Amino acid sequence: MAEVALSASEQTLEAHLRSVRFRVGIEQGRWAIVRYAFPILEVNVTGVDLTSGQSATLGFQLLCDNFPALGPFVQHWDHATAKRPDPIANSSPGVVDALKTWGDPPNAYGGIYRAWQRYGALHNNWAAKRPDHAWRRDRHLTFIMEQLYELASEHAAWLGRARAA
Repeated sequence: MAEVALSASEQTLEAHLRSVRFRVGIEQGRWAIVRYAFPILEVNVTGVDLTSGQSATLGFQLLCDNFPALGPFVQHWDHATAKRPDPIANSSPGVVDALKTWGDPPNAYGGIYRAWQRYGALHNNWAAKRPDHAWRRDRHLTFIMEQLYELASEHAAWLGRARAA
């Protein structure tokens, strides 16, 4: 049986998934691969609030077609139902903003609302305004995973403060 040649995008993504940088995040419990079938990568990201010990796990789906030329389209994801859950209403303003429903035309879904996300980068010229947060083809997938970890940790901190109140 002949081997199927992998596309350059798939080869690059798989190299990122096998990298020490990505594997360290798995070993540290920051993220876990739930499902992978190129070009779709589904992950759980677990953040921890070091003050309260509260943790929070958020599911995400990354569409990685044309990777790394295009940054992944990243959306909040419920792995059990295989669909996007309702936006989180009870969390920090940053988490609520990142996971809101937004897009052009209004009420279309543009994914995670951050400058590194494929469509978020285009919205209001955000990538040009925040080049430090924008996706570039020379960035590693762990750049996005760390951004997702920060969101999950921010949510964990909010939950910890809410529990203590």
